[in-house]
Amino acid sequence: MREDGKRLGPVGGRIVAEVFIGLLEGDHLSYLTQDPGWTPTLVTNGNFTMTDLLHVAGVVHPLT
Repeated sequence: MREDGKRLGPVGGRIVAEVFIGLLEGDHLSYLTQDPGWTPTLVTNGNFTMTDLLHVAGVVHPLT
């Protein structure tokens, strides 16, 4: 078993990502519908990661 059941493998990750995208595309109030050209402005080392998103949302603290 990949990652010993502690993380999603490639297929599970793909399913979760596609569900999120489908929800955002189906929501007429989501940023994908309201502003399709939007890109994040907060970047760390040239990339905006999921950790950055969760940190901005106040869900996790940044790694030190």
